[in-house]
Amino acid sequence: MRIILTLFIIFIASSKTFPQLMYLERIEVESGYSDNDFMVIPRADGLMAFRTQPEKGFNFKSTLQYFQADFELKSDIFKEIPIKENYELISYDLEGDYFYALFQRGTSLASDRYLIEVNLIEDTATEIALENIYTMELKEFFVLNRNAVFMGTTDSRPIVQIFDMSASNVITVQGIYSKETNIVQLRKDSELGLLDILVSRRDKFKMKQLSLITFDEKGNKIREVAIGRLKDPNWELVEGILTPIQNYQQSIFGTYGQRKREAYQGIYQVDINEFGEYSIRYFTLEDFPNFYNYLNEKQRIKKWQSLDRAIAKGKSPSIKPVLSSREVHSTDQGFLVYSDNFLATNPRYIQRDGVYANDAYRFNPYRMNPFQYDGFPSNLGSRYGASSLQTEGEYRFQSAYFLYLSKDGQVIWENAFNLNNKVSFGPGKYGEVNFDGEKLHYMFLDGSEIYLSYLKNGEVIFENLAFEIQLINEKERIKDTQESSLTLSSWYMNYYLLSGKQRVRYQDEEGKEKVRDVFFITKIKLDGDLYVPQDEF
Repeated sequence: MRIILTLFIIFIASSKTFPQLMYLERIEVESGYSDNDFMVIPRADGLMAFRTQPEKGFNFKSTLQYFQADFELKSDIFKEIPIKENYELISYDLEGDYFYALFQRGTSLASDRYLIEVNLIEDTATEIALENIYTMELKEFFVLNRNAVFMGTTDSRPIVQIFDMSASNVITVQGIYSKETNIVQLRKDSELGLLDILVSRRDKFKMKQLSLITFDEKGNKIREVAIGRLKDPNWELVEGILTPIQNYQQSIFGTYGQRKREAYQGIYQVDINEFGEYSIRYFTLEDFPNFYNYLNEKQRIKKWQSLDRAIAKGKSPSIKPVLSSREVHSTDQGFLVYSDNFLATNPRYIQRDGVYANDAYRFNPYRMNPFQYDGFPSNLGSRYGASSLQTEGEYRFQSAYFLYLSKDGQVIWENAFNLNNKVSFGPGKYGEVNFDGEKLHYMFLDGSEIYLSYLKNGEVIFENLAFEIQLINEKERIKDTQESSLTLSSWYMNYYLLSGKQRVRYQDEEGKEKVRDVFFITKIKLDGDLYVPQDEF
């Protein structure tokens, strides 16, 4: 593979865009439109980008290609690692200074798999054989302190296994494999060496119960907290997102609703102390006076008049059509819960009991789904990560809703952005959030345009400002952009990353016009405080 110049082209120049959004740095790798995209993931000292790329010619050989960059997108190392013939990348994880790529031969559940462990400090790679892993439909994979965790299903039941890379032995986590059981979320804590498994079960009366089971990295159970009957026996917890453990405390956030009905009542908060004791709070529309702020004034007034009549009759109004909690951001003051309100036109939309937090319904933008479209997908799935499940049909996003709660469960503020019924063919979260406890930036892609909204202390300053993608070098022009390759993600502080494929027009040393095909990564800085309304120019 030929790299532009020695490897990359990096341009740094002042931005010509509006001051609230600035394109700062850009890094490029020569890449044709038909080549696989690089997946970009953040690291403590910058980022890493990787992909698998078939070799040219009539063979079944591929290589794992990767590079690293610092916070200024400077890099001078490009590495290629051979992959075994007929093997394809199906998942990955980043654990400290080690990158792990999981490969599989064929599509059978019993297919052979192996790991490549990459030391990102020394840029060395080691192959690790995987033996005695149970035959399962793989749903999730990650690494916890050199212990590979596999989560999947077999016989319609969930199973979690831990492979100790040092001892080459496998442990099956106990208490997970059973009927009427689904895993809602897996969360690893590398610092504490813990694995949290949030499990949903139905008893013989079809009553749903949520349980948090914590294991150490060797599969030994540390605790189990069963969330018992709710305030109203007709309610059930729909989904759950775990927060990290802080000062021996942990919380779960998600939506709840009516049993046997697609009716969402609001958002719940479960607080768990060091003794496994828990308390639960429920938040309804009565706690969300700004929930319908995405509507125009006339529609909003009409909506609240209808809700007030229902409340006056003693009814608890439901939220329609679908409310999905996507992320929880922890701050010194409390927790920001980001949710999407959308309409699923797919008649076979994800069943409540099939929800998995890292999968199609709600997933981490820096992880890929273990399943692919055709081999290694060129854009790793969909908008901000990857998802190959439940993508039939359309998803019309009405609003992005933000609820900021104090640590004792008081509403600090809440508000919503209008998403104008934007359509997506994947049910994952629509936008990317950056929140520092005061300022909230929210961005999403629509085609080749970036849309930015901004909240400060709960007040909407502006929403849905559109920006064209721009180059850094003013002497160059974008010929075209491969929209399906574009990915947008929050990086650190108030910086975002935009990546994808473009054709760029430029002049060579002789003044002749040339075109280069590249995969690019651009660093974007946001500052909503610099926004000036047009009527003030």
